[in-house]
Amino acid sequence: MHQPANKVLIVEDSRAINKMLAHHIATQLHIDVESAVSMQEAKQILETQSEQFFVAILDLNLPDAPNGEVVDVVLGLGIPPIILTGSMCDDLHDEMLEKPIVDYVVKRNLNEIEYVIETVQRLRENRERKVLVVDDSRSSRQLISSLLQRHYLEVLEACDGVEALDVLSENDDILLMVTDYNMPRMDGMELITKVREKYSRHELAIIGISTSGSGTVSIKLLKSGANDFITRPFMHEEFYCRINQNIDAVASYCMLRDAADRDFLTGLFNRKYLFNTGNKLFQNAQRKNISLTVAMIDIDFFKKINDMHGHHVGDMALKHVASIFNQQLREADMITRFGGEEFCMLCVNVSDASAEVLFRRFRESIDNTPLVIGDLTVPMTVSIGYSTELADSLDHMINDADAALYDAKEGGRNRVVRFVKNEEVS
Repeated sequence: MHQPANKVLIVEDSRAINKMLAHHIATQLHIDVESAVSMQEAKQILETQSEQFFVAILDLNLPDAPNGEVVDVVLGLGIPPIILTGSMCDDLHDEMLEKPIVDYVVKRNLNEIEYVIETVQRLRENRERKVLVVDDSRSSRQLISSLLQRHYLEVLEACDGVEALDVLSENDDILLMVTDYNMPRMDGMELITKVREKYSRHELAIIGISTSGSGTVSIKLLKSGANDFITRPFMHEEFYCRINQNIDAVASYCMLRDAADRDFLTGLFNRKYLFNTGNKLFQNAQRKNISLTVAMIDIDFFKKINDMHGHHVGDMALKHVASIFNQQLREADMITRFGGEEFCMLCVNVSDASAEVLFRRFRESIDNTPLVIGDLTVPMTVSIGYSTELADSLDHMINDADAALYDAKEGGRNRVVRFVKNEEVS
């Protein structure tokens, strides 16, 4: 299978700037870098590695390419470039913007170098981001889509508001919608109003676009729920600035929201998320739409790990167990850190026999995979108690699973025990 390009090419004759960029990209972003100080060196690298680069950072004035010739070389290989230059006159500005470059940066101070690093990071993250472009004009859609794809954004298209709603219903991970105002069947204002019935400004950013001289169109779209507005014709720099700002705002909100639902150490969902989401699953099980299994899992002798090896190793043990859970978890299941060394798992539509197999596999995986830190090997086991009996509340089911867990502990640990009514059966 073809691996996506994952390296950065730097072509800059100032060795100080070259080394600074390479160091920060490698240490901050953990991205492999290849560096050259001339176009000839760059060509030698590109002869064997051109498919490995997802972006190139290029100085316009190289000793053997004083007029930006390296830009066309890189573009000819399908690598989008970020341009570095000591100055940018109007003619050069216009010439560069006619090419499909990512951006240009005038080398004035360290802040500009930091901007380059942020741009590289954004390009990498954009591979996982979706944008919906809505416009009845095919040429307008193609122009906007090409600009977005240049920055590695995944672009979906719709020719009007009706089609846009269908695309959104099938893709709930779209971060940004760019929509025209004048469209048949459903215009931009009505589309935005309907989208806002489901998605807030924090969850899905919307940028309205219309031609100049549109009067109060921008106000109408913003009042309908748009985050931003762009007037045609627009400069590419303005377009990218607004796109980046709105995507960053939504991404930051999603990250904060996700952090509120996650355990900071293991990355698993936390207890708050368990009860918020788990109660919805429980109510669904009460309506007989699904069956629900609840398991409580506890790391055996966890206190001894902390006492013998320190809390740092204890933290790594928690991460180790969480990693194994994530590797084996079904998509429909949910595991949370309940507290301390205890975890809670909710499984949907699992038969009694399948639940037994599932939890024994978890137990065996932990037992067969000790934590290894350098020369230190820490054997680990877990005890698991679970219940498939639908009780009168999620709390009650957790308590039933906890009772079975207690029996597993009392029975010698490293065991799986199923709760059945008033007795536990192993």
